[in-house]
Amino acid sequence: MIRFNKILVPTDFSKGAEGAYSAAQKIADIFGGKVDFLHVVPTVKYLNESLKRLGAPVDIDKDVFPKVFEEAEHKLKKGMTQYLKDKNMGEYKVVTDRKPSETIANYASKNDYDLIVIGAKGADETSFMRGSTTEKVIRKSKVPVFSIEGRLDASKIKNIVIPTDASKISFAAFPMAVALADTFKAKLTLLHVVELYGKTSPVGGKTSKGELVGIYESLIDMLNTFLDEQGIDSVHVQRSGVVFEDEVTISDGENSRSVPLNTKILKGISAHYEIESYTAESADMLIMATHGHSGFAHLVLGSTAEKVAQYVSKPVITVRPDKSLFK
Repeated sequence: MIRFNKILVPTDFSKGAEGAYSAAQKIADIFGGKVDFLHVVPTVKYLNESLKRLGAPVDIDKDVFPKVFEEAEHKLKKGMTQYLKDKNMGEYKVVTDRKPSETIANYASKNDYDLIVIGAKGADETSFMRGSTTEKVIRKSKVPVFSIEGRLDASKIKNIVIPTDASKISFAAFPMAVALADTFKAKLTLLHVVELYGKTSPVGGKTSKGELVGIYESLIDMLNTFLDEQGIDSVHVQRSGVVFEDEVTISDGENSRSVPLNTKILKGISAHYEIESYTAESADMLIMATHGHSGFAHLVLGSTAEKVAQYVSKPVITVRPDKSLFK
């Protein structure tokens, strides 16, 4: 099953960014592992060159950067001491780069982190639920990203939603969703949207009651095929005999346990609008794949995933599918 042994928390020290500190600790409480902090100081190369041309008696590299780094390290250490338990406290690091989002994504990948936990909004607050830096990290990161606004209350996570466009790539988020649903004792909802004016759904484009059942049955078959093909033998969707209501069986050696799985099929003009609306009303956490083909009207992957991640106020975990699924 999913493990989070190394967790990275990027921060710009804003109030929004601090929401990720306690969330990272709660995840560490459940899964164990260490939590590291990272702060990116924007490069001021051009400012330094401008000051030199003007003859200003200030050298950014010698006079400013050392103080900025020292202050940032102090804030990182203080934040870790205040929010993290000693057994989960990892390392803190200050780096400088022109593009913080790329630096965060590359740092997490290069250092083999299992999860990035980041505040939905940092100092770059916008009208979006997730600020521009967080949105770019979601887009670029190969490591799963958990973006959250405010504090995480694990006791309130009762329904975890996984949007799918019926592609293998969208199912890439399912194993993590199962692990978290099992951990939080929550149910799973597999959410599929039929766009009324989009391309034909790979599991049927009509929306009569009979066709909806057909779409549901095809989704479950496709999901089980995906799990088999990926060699995920410990997870299987067990049909209950009740339409749209099944369970996920998790095998752990000789023991097994189950997680309730509901399938919800919606129809609407815009997939991302339907996903946002359903998440706002019925979900406590959203887990979805972020990259993939654009052939199915962008139902979940590509641009729709970015729009959903920007606007929903619930905790969001985004998973980048393995390259093998793009073949």
